[in-house]
Amino acid sequence: MNPTLPPGTFDDEPTQPDGVPPELGEVDRSAPPAHGEPGVAWAPTVAAPERGSAAPTEPAPAAGAATPRSGSPRDELDTILRSARALEDPRELYAMLAKTAPIALAEVACGARAPGGPTHARAALLHAEVLEKQLTARGFYPRLAELAGEAAPEVLAVAARRHPAATWIVKLSRKIEGQQAGVTHLVAAAGHPSFTQACVAHAEAGHIEGLVAAAATLGRPEPLGALLAVDPAVAARAAGLVLNTNPNANVVAWLAAGWGPEPDLLVARVVPHLRTRAAAEALLSWSRHLPHTLRMLRAVIPGMAR
Repeated sequence: MNPTLPPGTFDDEPTQPDGVPPELGEVDRSAPPAHGEPGVAWAPTVAAPERGSAAPTEPAPAAGAATPRSGSPRDELDTILRSARALEDPRELYAMLAKTAPIALAEVACGARAPGGPTHARAALLHAEVLEKQLTARGFYPRLAELAGEAAPEVLAVAARRHPAATWIVKLSRKIEGQQAGVTHLVAAAGHPSFTQACVAHAEAGHIEGLVAAAATLGRPEPLGALLAVDPAVAARAAGLVLNTNPNANVVAWLAAGWGPEPDLLVARVVPHLRTRAAAEALLSWSRHLPHTLRMLRAVIPGMAR
């Protein structure tokens, strides 16, 4: 039984004849299914009793546990889904399914009849590695975010941390973060080789305020190059915020590289956004060859508190 999503879940993706978006891929059936795994017919292996001996008895299931019953795999899945909907805290159920029935776990987490909600999303994120083996990451995280309610930012955070170079994170960021799209992704990707390219991708998507917020949070100059291609004034504002966070960031080099051989007037636009004397003095040290910027800094630094 393949995990299924509702038709039209991803409006921009074609669907296969069976209604499953192509990014979900095929369930990995290379390994033998676990005992009781939904989607695969199963029967308990019980040795035949000796003549005259009593038939063996099976231990009683724990209270509230989702136990398979005789019948079709869909009947078994129905039982598991009913159990999932009845639980206030589904973490124990998700842990059991992750070990014994990962296909059923995918159905419960983000299938067409998934219960959804913040508690189920958080329980699913604990087993993200298992679920990524059943579904593609590109299909799993957007679908889980749709079901997660208030936990959607947590879904984005896990997706960005596990897949910092993934291009689909940009679209997911817009859906979840709105005007601040890009902050979570860029903070997660800051230590990854794809960081600069991620900045460019968010700039091209119009996630300007997210880039500015990420630059200020991280104290990293890389977003400046991406912002210059969109709006030089915003890039100058972001440069000031970077220096306020990290005076050691050479924003002049980044601005000059993206602007050209005469960056003086552009760098001067950074000055009004400086909030600390350390930031202003750092900019001064990199602006000795920029007369307009130099004059502005010499005028404002004496009035700035140390």
